[in-house]
Amino acid sequence: MPADTIAAAATGARPALLWFAMVAIGAAWGSTQLLSKIGMAAGHHPIGVTFWQAVIGLAIITAAMRLSGRRLPLGRGHLVFYAVCGLLGTALPSTLSYEGIRHLPVGVQSIVLSTVPMMTLVLALPLRVERAEPARVAGLGLGLAAMLLLVGPEASLPDPAQAAWVALPVMVALSYSAENVVIARWMPRGIDAVQTMCGLLWAAAIMVAPVMLAADAVPDLSGFGWREGALLGSAVLNVGCYLGFVWLIANGGAVFAAQTAYVVTGSGVALGMLVLGERHSPYVWAALALLFAGLALVRPRRRA
Repeated sequence: MPADTIAAAATGARPALLWFAMVAIGAAWGSTQLLSKIGMAAGHHPIGVTFWQAVIGLAIITAAMRLSGRRLPLGRGHLVFYAVCGLLGTALPSTLSYEGIRHLPVGVQSIVLSTVPMMTLVLALPLRVERAEPARVAGLGLGLAAMLLLVGPEASLPDPAQAAWVALPVMVALSYSAENVVIARWMPRGIDAVQTMCGLLWAAAIMVAPVMLAADAVPDLSGFGWREGALLGSAVLNVGCYLGFVWLIANGGAVFAAQTAYVVTGSGVALGMLVLGERHSPYVWAALALLFAGLALVRPRRRA
């Protein structure tokens, strides 16, 4: 373990606990793609599922805020911030992700979504939130090569027609990346990550509700079954893993927490193979190797 990680861990939790938490959070987060795949087979509209996810997450995060004594600031600047993050962090990416998982293998979607750190760096460079260091630029190149391997060779996907659907998780990753940059650049002073998530979930639910009603996409939960239970589990895990990730950053540092991406991707690919019997071509495995190498190069810089 790097010396700076040990030093950071010493101020919060023990190294063994940090490693266990990182693996557990990553594995649970990686399973959400599998649960979404299972749940979307019930035929629910992605917009309706997005609203459902936002409401469930909102209930959990609001309870967490109440227990911790936090309040949600509602100044004008805060409301604009919540609205932008709600659009980029939930309303848009969740809807696209639920649509994409209907057409793509769990492993492939997990790989594409793991490009968020790379896309965040691309968006952050022009705003000077991050610096263009040679190693990190090389990491971006490896990430691009990984995506080309996924959509380029005819044998990379089980069905060549699926290549077009790869655009959806790419847009999801881009949306999450834009949210990351907004938070890093314009997050109002005096609020933390939990308050931000509460505000953005409120904004997302308010934005998605009229679209859901106009599209007649209200989820029919009268016949709630195991597939709907999978979607419920995915929503609960998303919030729980987010809160755990915030704890991991606070106690182990951003550099250590960034390694969660490897576990998320690996568990997503593994669960797709174990549960759904997915099998991937050598091109997909090569793309995964390039992605992991790229993530190692673009991860956050060490700070004192």
